[in-house]
Amino acid sequence: MARFLHLSDLHVVPEGQLVSAQLDTAHLLRVAIDTLIDRLDAIGPVDAVLVSGDISDDGSAESYEIARRELERLGHRLLVVPGNHDDREAFRAAFSNLPEMRRTGLIDWIADIGDTRVIGLDTLIEGKGGGVLRDESLALLSEALAAAGGRQILVALHHPPLWTGIRFMDAIGLENPDALRLVLDRHDAPVWVLAGHVHGVYHGLLGRHPVVTAPSCCSAFALDLRAGAPVGFMTGPTGCALIDTGAGGVWTELPFHYGDGPFAF
Repeated sequence: MARFLHLSDLHVVPEGQLVSAQLDTAHLLRVAIDTLIDRLDAIGPVDAVLVSGDISDDGSAESYEIARRELERLGHRLLVVPGNHDDREAFRAAFSNLPEMRRTGLIDWIADIGDTRVIGLDTLIEGKGGGVLRDESLALLSEALAAAGGRQILVALHHPPLWTGIRFMDAIGLENPDALRLVLDRHDAPVWVLAGHVHGVYHGLLGRHPVVTAPSCCSAFALDLRAGAPVGFMTGPTGCALIDTGAGGVWTELPFHYGDGPFAF
């Protein structure tokens, strides 16, 4: 088995700045990491920390420096994929010493952690909110699955291949979930797909493959399925997740209990 902390949507900006004039995301990440450090004895051994995108909100070098410093306080191997708020080259520079980080091109990678293969896929379309899986990412995924042997498989990407019913988020979702499903269906066993983007916990299926999204460390979106639902965010609930990939393993939400009042754009 392998055990992972799954964080997403940190949206860090430089010290002294606020996201949407409301959220001190650098501070919120610091508190989140403090909370996790306090819980590590209870959680037990962790093999890696997986962050599924939107590490920065503005793509600035300073925001990545803050995020990297805070994440490293956990003391575990980092696995990172970019989200729609990230700047690919600044992201690459910030995490350039990670063994999976490619020097050029898309930020796709394969990492074998214990008996688990984690495949990270880059869905970023710079300048746009939505995401897409390119042919080269799907080819890497296909090759990684074919060579996986008996390993458990996690696929990590920012944009989830499912609909949440939150219209303004679904409008900037993954453009080609069926292309992902077709590749995954060639693998004999179900594959766990892990994502972020929607700032909440959503479970679904992509064909026979379970999909789950992690909450954000800094904010949340209300589940409002009405056609005229307002566009906005809340300060909570926030959190991350814990994943065990052994037999009978589970995906478990770890909530953070700070700032539960609503904000709106």
